[in-house]
Amino acid sequence: MSERGSGPPPAQAPEKVEAALAFCRTLLGKLGADVTVEARETAEAIGIALTPRPGNAVELTSALVEAVQVLATRVVNPQGEGRKVVNVEVGGFPDEADPVAVAMAQRLAAAARRMNQVLAIAPISARERRQIHVALVEAEGVSTRSDGEGLFRTLLIVPGKPPGRAGGP
Repeated sequence: MSERGSGPPPAQAPEKVEAALAFCRTLLGKLGADVTVEARETAEAIGIALTPRPGNAVELTSALVEAVQVLATRVVNPQGEGRKVVNVEVGGFPDEADPVAVAMAQRLAAAARRMNQVLAIAPISARERRQIHVALVEAEGVSTRSDGEGLFRTLLIVPGKPPGRAGGP
């Protein structure tokens, strides 16, 4: 018997991408949202972009987007094996990192190194968590990881590097 969530995510999982798209389109359609739903897959995650069409009457609030994201992640990972996180964005896919998130990541890394303590950061959006993970992949003397599920997911900034790793989530 394997542990829940064990095993690396598959580099490509078209069945998970299709499941995420179908779920998001169906759920948002039932809510009355008139949005375009697109997907992009990376080795670690499935990105879903929601673009409101003219006349859309459903406000895509952060609470709604976070709920869709949590549910979609559960739908595409029913057993937890090869878990691929679903990240939902509004307004299309971001092309570059937010400079505010990158600056925050650098300040957090400096504080974790200086205090030599793990810093737990919550709550922030999945996009901000990912941007901090990416910004600190090559950072000297710290690593990052996420802990928890859904709305309770916490970003951890850990002083030191795990053995055998250059850094990252």
